[in-house]
Amino acid sequence: MQTTLNTRRGVSHSCATGFTLLEIIVAMTLTMMIIGIATVSISGVRAEDKLRRAAAMIETTARQNMLQALNSQQTVRMELSAGAFGATDEFSGMLQVRRYGETAFRKPRRGEAWEFTPSGICEPIEVRISGPAGQIEIGFDPLTGCAKRKSIQVNG
Repeated sequence: MQTTLNTRRGVSHSCATGFTLLEIIVAMTLTMMIIGIATVSISGVRAEDKLRRAAAMIETTARQNMLQALNSQQTVRMELSAGAFGATDEFSGMLQVRRYGETAFRKPRRGEAWEFTPSGICEPIEVRISGPAGQIEIGFDPLTGCAKRKSIQVNG
């Protein structure tokens, strides 16, 4: 507040309005924190979405191979690798498999394949895909080639 002497009216007071430098810095800091939190949240959602899309791609590919085996009346073999499911560019996670009788998930061996027969039966298999957002395990039904069990574990 400033005090000045006005010769006609006596003493007058004038208030300076506006923000102090400290108030501006506090407001900018809060804004930057909110933007940072939002960015981290969005990237986490995107990583989880990539994981779910990779799982959907595996399920779709299994159904397509089963239908192809039924229609062509020939055994269809699908190599078990991350690229076999068409998710190489978008999903850079790890693919693991567990066949019937195995106790633990493992990386697919070189040249290992999943077979779909013309009778409508596929080998029973479980697939685990892991990425930064978490992991998804899918157990496939040998009679339908469809996912009969799905377990999703999301980080954070």
